[in-house]
Amino acid sequence: MQTPAATNLQVMPVRTRADRERFLRLPWRLYRDRKTWVPNLLLLQRDAISPKKNPFFDKGEAELFLAMRDGQAVGRISASIDWEHNRHHGEQTGFFGFFEAIDDGQVVRSLLYAAEDWLSQRGMKTVRGPLSFSINEEAGLQVEGFEEPAMIAMPQSLPYYGRLIEAEGYVKAMDLLAYRWQIKRPPERMMEAIERTKAYPGLTVRQVRMSRLKKEVDILLDIYNDTWSENWGYVPVSKPEAAKLASDLRLIADPKVVLIAEVDGEPAGMVVGLPNLYEAIRDFQGFLDPWKALKLLWRLKVRGTKTGRIILFGVKRKFRTRQLYGLPFLLLYELFLAASKRRYEWCEESWILENNTRLHAIMPYWDAYVYKRYRIYEKAL
Repeated sequence: MQTPAATNLQVMPVRTRADRERFLRLPWRLYRDRKTWVPNLLLLQRDAISPKKNPFFDKGEAELFLAMRDGQAVGRISASIDWEHNRHHGEQTGFFGFFEAIDDGQVVRSLLYAAEDWLSQRGMKTVRGPLSFSINEEAGLQVEGFEEPAMIAMPQSLPYYGRLIEAEGYVKAMDLLAYRWQIKRPPERMMEAIERTKAYPGLTVRQVRMSRLKKEVDILLDIYNDTWSENWGYVPVSKPEAAKLASDLRLIADPKVVLIAEVDGEPAGMVVGLPNLYEAIRDFQGFLDPWKALKLLWRLKVRGTKTGRIILFGVKRKFRTRQLYGLPFLLLYELFLAASKRRYEWCEESWILENNTRLHAIMPYWDAYVYKRYRIYEKAL
């Protein structure tokens, strides 16, 4: 695909192994001067775009595009359709993702046009993004907090991206917020509610059992699919996605900070914390060899990380009662107790939809504050 305004600029679909490597390695050049940038492991990035490895392709389709100028990669983008999203919401919406580009309006315009054209040819009426490839993977464009440390499974963006995307007619669909929470004892004003909730008959809070991880993930997803079902953009997690999640958790999870609340044995709520992988691999530059693998294992499982991320936190609708109104506080308190015995100093709670008033009301009680913001854009096709 060639653009009339810049004949030396070409946007082409990724077809070869060499193209895939150019696609994946472009950020190394774009972010090389940013001290906070940490590349994810290349082996994980390869899995993310592989139809054989990523369960997204069981329920969707995607195309990758690379922008080339004078033989050099200057931008990249994906176009994807999540069939389950469109079935669930009754939409004809496609997504763009994996967006990276030099600070050049023509490059960004050409990339977005390639994604829009691919989606339009498949009957989509709206494009939304960045989502790589769906809402259940990395979502959003970072628009605030560029000076803050990188966090596991959260996008890293360059400050000019929003300006260039908005110049092509994209408007905000939703903001996703990230809170910073210092690991410390909750204020005394909360302890009364926590103690009262702890006394609720049949209520227990336990750590995840790694020995039966597949069953535990089923429990977590049961809570997720109930708790998140009314949220903007929600798409049920598929069984293949659940299996992938179990595999990923086995590698990086700290079971001490993955907690499940049950009432008379019935799952009622959860909080899922993860050590910050990006802290552990900051000096790896995206590459993993046998020696680095041993270092990573030691850093995650023995030494631990100072930072972590709460990726899931919620209570099933059935248990959002007056008697159990303190359950969210209890879950966070139990997380505090577990994390304070480890190396953790602070964690990120993300992402939280801008319109999730229930959760936003809870966070100030813990002196947590918004320190990063991510944006999902949309445009009519």
